[in-house]
Amino acid sequence: MSSFARLVAIGSVVTGTLIAPAAIPADPGPQVRIAILGTQLSRGPTASVVEELQRLGYSEGRNLTVDVRYAENKPARLPDLALELVRLKPDVILTMGTVESTVAVMKATATIPIVFVHAVDPVRTGLVATLARPGGNVTGITSLNADLDPKRLELITEILPSVHRVVVLVSSLDPETPSMLRRVESAARARHIQLDVQQIRDQTDLNRALSSAAKRDAPGLLALGSPPLNSLSSSLAELTAKYRLPAVSAWKEFPEAGGLASYGTNVPEMFQRAVHLVDRILKGAKPAELPVEQPTKFELVVNLKTAKALGITIPESVLLRADEAIK
Repeated sequence: MSSFARLVAIGSVVTGTLIAPAAIPADPGPQVRIAILGTQLSRGPTASVVEELQRLGYSEGRNLTVDVRYAENKPARLPDLALELVRLKPDVILTMGTVESTVAVMKATATIPIVFVHAVDPVRTGLVATLARPGGNVTGITSLNADLDPKRLELITEILPSVHRVVVLVSSLDPETPSMLRRVESAARARHIQLDVQQIRDQTDLNRALSSAAKRDAPGLLALGSPPLNSLSSSLAELTAKYRLPAVSAWKEFPEAGGLASYGTNVPEMFQRAVHLVDRILKGAKPAELPVEQPTKFELVVNLKTAKALGITIPESVLLRADEAIK
């Protein structure tokens, strides 16, 4: 099975339906090659990429080749994977996950166009010169997670008005963690909230951190918006239920798996917009002149069943803003 066919199969599993093929014109147009490099396999975004490519008329075996590589949350693998993709001479490389995937590709090529998704601060990390005029061969979509993490802390204070200490889970695999953490620390000082920062690399770290938080009777927990933490959403939901910890995450997958709440960007929309940037580049646009885009859709999801199990009443002010209330 080809790489793109595997992606379609993944998309079908995620959405629960077969992806309807786009109307295909008689002339398939020029042959194009797209490469995807990610720090970890993420089925939802992958499905969004697949669907949007098909909507735009791209079909492998007809006018498209797709090459996919994932580092399985092992950053040391990214440079070799980037070089492997560059040798295939794709027309565009789409990077996802942590900023390291984009950095690895940038070191491997200064000419092949790169479109990133999820970079927290692409200017500070040196991916682009400015958001308006990126320069070089790179553009993409920023996640705004550094700005959204303080809002997630605010959400905890709305749900738990008397909270005075919050456990903060940060990813030691994400080089943008310091930038996100600084914003949360500033917001916490303004609200006189003490932060208990826990570095998370893998499942073992997560088990240890939450067991420790439960022993200290932590009143609230915040998982920062790092992609590696998203891969632990199901385990985080299970453990916060086990230890009865009210928690807020950046990722919708967390309340869907039984966690209390999430607030963050609409991830499928981000990837759909990234595919449109890819399409514009394939049609002749230069990455240097395509402004870095920011999310326009944000989702607040609350799991009312979990709130009831924790003995928490979600304030009306939160419910009125919620995009989804899981019952």
